[in-house]
Amino acid sequence: MDISESVLDLLEFEKSLFPFAENLRGELGQNALASLAPCKTMERLEGRHELLRAWSDCSDRYGDKEIPWNAAAVCVTDLFPSAKKSGFLFGEELLKVKTLLSLAARVKEALSGLKSSYPVFESLERRIRDFTPELEALSAIEESGRLADGASAKLQEIRNDLENLKRAGRKTAGRLMEDSNILNMLQERSLAYRDGRFLLVVRQEYVNRFPGLLVDRSASGNSVYMEPRMLSTVNNSMILKVRDEQDEETRILMEITRKILARERAVSEAQQVLGEVDLLHASREVMRKRRWTLPALSRQVQFNLVEARHPLLKDAAVPVTVHCGAKNKNNEGISKTPSKTESRPFTSLVITGPNTGGKTVILKTVGLCVTMGWSGLPLPARDGSSIGNIDAVYADIGDEQSIEQNLSTFSAHLKNIVGILKTATSRSLVLLDELGAGTDPQEGAALGMAILETLKNNRTLTLASTHHNPIKQYALTTPSVETASLEFDADNLAPTYRLLMGVPGKSNALLIAKRWGLPESVLDLAYASLRARDISVEDLIGQLNERKAALDAMECRLEKERAEMAQLKKIYESRVAEIEYQKDKILSAADKRASDLIAKAEATSRDLIRGLEDVAKSAAHKEFNAKRQEFQKIRKGLEARHDKRVARELENKPETFEPKAGATVQVAGSDIVGVIESVKNGKARLTAGPMHVEVSVDRLVQTRKTAKVAIPPADTASAMKRETVPGSLMVRGMSVDEALPLMSTYLDRAYRAGHSSVLIIHGRGEGILRREVHALCARLKYVSDYHLGDIGEGGYGVTVVEFGK
Repeated sequence: MDISESVLDLLEFEKSLFPFAENLRGELGQNALASLAPCKTMERLEGRHELLRAWSDCSDRYGDKEIPWNAAAVCVTDLFPSAKKSGFLFGEELLKVKTLLSLAARVKEALSGLKSSYPVFESLERRIRDFTPELEALSAIEESGRLADGASAKLQEIRNDLENLKRAGRKTAGRLMEDSNILNMLQERSLAYRDGRFLLVVRQEYVNRFPGLLVDRSASGNSVYMEPRMLSTVNNSMILKVRDEQDEETRILMEITRKILARERAVSEAQQVLGEVDLLHASREVMRKRRWTLPALSRQVQFNLVEARHPLLKDAAVPVTVHCGAKNKNNEGISKTPSKTESRPFTSLVITGPNTGGKTVILKTVGLCVTMGWSGLPLPARDGSSIGNIDAVYADIGDEQSIEQNLSTFSAHLKNIVGILKTATSRSLVLLDELGAGTDPQEGAALGMAILETLKNNRTLTLASTHHNPIKQYALTTPSVETASLEFDADNLAPTYRLLMGVPGKSNALLIAKRWGLPESVLDLAYASLRARDISVEDLIGQLNERKAALDAMECRLEKERAEMAQLKKIYESRVAEIEYQKDKILSAADKRASDLIAKAEATSRDLIRGLEDVAKSAAHKEFNAKRQEFQKIRKGLEARHDKRVARELENKPETFEPKAGATVQVAGSDIVGVIESVKNGKARLTAGPMHVEVSVDRLVQTRKTAKVAIPPADTASAMKRETVPGSLMVRGMSVDEALPLMSTYLDRAYRAGHSSVLIIHGRGEGILRREVHALCARLKYVSDYHLGDIGEGGYGVTVVEFGK
């Protein structure tokens, strides 16, 4: 979307961004906010919105500390032009580069770890390059900005030599100050260090007797700084070493600077990404603290603002609901509450009403919200707001009188409108304040209607304010043109600043004049003059406003009652669902206990039969088979009841529910709640605590429950060992002879690998393999418990084996 700097100034765009500036964490974000501009394409805007939604979700789930930040990081690209001329950056400047690149590396690492859950983060992570070589070179810069001694072997040697010379100088000076003759000449018994030289502070009267050279005089004039002859050699050597140190430091700084300048473009890109990251943080904070919302995006040429407020008015702002443009197909991005003017689409909206009633504020609010929306920012508006496919915003607002250009107010407005008519397209938004003002009322009204008609024929979105009755009548009678007015409280003689869609407004000039104390005699003359003319339109407007106010009051009551009914319905449905859930939970637990009892009874019966004599075995087998058939009937009943519960949960699943990576879901018919890792070929892979489960997407339902988070094992070696032994064994379809050796070996390996529990997948079938699995588990001493799986684990086709500590 295109918008000129002059229009941005008219809309006070930069000033209105103060809520974001208050939540930025440093200079990088401030730089990003200052350079923020509307997106050029809808695709780019959709990308920004997707990024902000992902950022908000990530912050809500993991907190702000998941992606690191350092408030000390600042912009460094402004340092590069002078560095190119001088050939090097100072240590303090390189420290800023080091801080920036260190933060960039940490942010890149964090984004890389999150992009599996939030793929849109890859667009940011990819723009931050690898700065490992540069950071290694910058490691020579200490936190004070000084080069570390180990920056090079030569620098280390020079500084060692310099330190030795200083020690020798201090030792020599100490011997001098022990000499009583010298001591009597000193102003103070201390060693001074000036300009790389050791000096002594000598009294003024001994300046000619002291064995040394005069270097400087003290500020008081009572003493002088003198270099003893015994220190001359040491001082001269130190001066040379300091120069050697400076030369080596300059060489190292130039070398590091060359490496940084070679990556200038990558550093600039990293700086820009970090600024965008801080701006994302600020946008999320504004949404959280101020309840601003991210508008829906529409491919139609339109806008729909629900209870929008101008940020600069703060708490004094009166929310305004206003829309204009093509009706949205499939209600995309449009509030579900029907608009009062939804019966016919319109591309032009004419706003009328009293002076100081808020018409200009509405024009600025609309222009500002559209511009902010196209800049990828949340809006000071409620949910249900939407921004359409608008290619430019043009505005003619305020007094444009120019003495320098010899333009009157009318001429200045006209010059601006001529430019708008030349460039505005069918996808542009045009804001016109006080259309037709500043000249003869009749000619101004005719010109205003001609401008509106031209823009309407071009299908340009247009918002215009006016006081002219002919323009009001034009708006009432022309297709694709709608009217709106600012409400005026006639009893209190004050505007309410509420926008009434579909009804033209009165100017109320005489009522306002009365409020400001215009003499009654003057007002009587004005009313007499009006009565001499045709005022039927003004009277009609007044009646319409009164009826509109009554209808609005009734609509507010109905809307409130409808909201209360919807809330009661929601509470009722929630309670019914909770009762059904608790009932299913109780039945499921009872079914599981019954199934476990049956399985253990079968295992115990088989063990008893094995201990019987051959004579008694035949009768026992017959009795066991009879009981087993009864058990099969019970199991089938339990399975049928469970299947009904699952079917009921799936029937209540919303049609719009679509499982996506990162969503928290529940497996129908079970207590398993997990986070979707990925969705592929109709199957979803879930993380539910320490488990990874693969389930058909058809069996997933929405839930408000919180998924358990797996706690990383303290013993890393044990964890690596467990990874080599899978958490389940498939023996379904095998014979008993084939399965038993595999199960025995697998359970032994799983126990030694440190698994707390594993799954044996034997299938349902006739239960032959299941009985053998249970018999084997009953014989193994290290098996503490075994039972059939929950629904999400495989139900009766799986046995969960738990190991003792």
